[in-house]
Amino acid sequence: MTKLIAVPILFVGLVLVGCSKKPEPEVVPTPVEQPVVATPTPPPPPPVANEASCTSIIENMVTELSALVHFDTDKFDIRPTDSATLDRKALILQSHPAVRARLTGHADERHTAEYNLVLGSKRSESAKDYLVGKGIDRNRIETATLGETAPIDPGHDESAWWQNRRAELTVIAGRETLASHLSRCR
Repeated sequence: MTKLIAVPILFVGLVLVGCSKKPEPEVVPTPVEQPVVATPTPPPPPPVANEASCTSIIENMVTELSALVHFDTDKFDIRPTDSATLDRKALILQSHPAVRARLTGHADERHTAEYNLVLGSKRSESAKDYLVGKGIDRNRIETATLGETAPIDPGHDESAWWQNRRAELTVIAGRETLASHLSRCR
């Protein structure tokens, strides 16, 4: 009888062993690629400027801003040959928004003082309008006139008159910012 009991137990044991679950394959997690974080590259060292080079840069820009715009006799419109001068002024003013300027109009001596004051005013306003047309804020530029009272050339001929029919720009604020693009010039 032991054989009879042993056979079913053996059979049940085999069935249980055969029917047992197969081990599940080991799940290996898919590696997640970490985003590559670029290490920020430090900016190049700023250019070194000394006081002399800062002063030189400022003086060069002031000279460029001070370049005269000339006018024909009894005219206040910007001549094509002078638009390049105003374009250079506009570039400097665009890149240095803290700079404020005064445009002063002048005339030669050949008309009345009153006429020349009005003509000088129209010349400074014409130059201002040109710069505003190039994107310069109107409030950064004031205008003035001296008429015939401040000639460059005191002569009484066409050459002198030519020099005296002009508009000139003077920096009235922000001069020190003209070299601010260099470190140590701030």
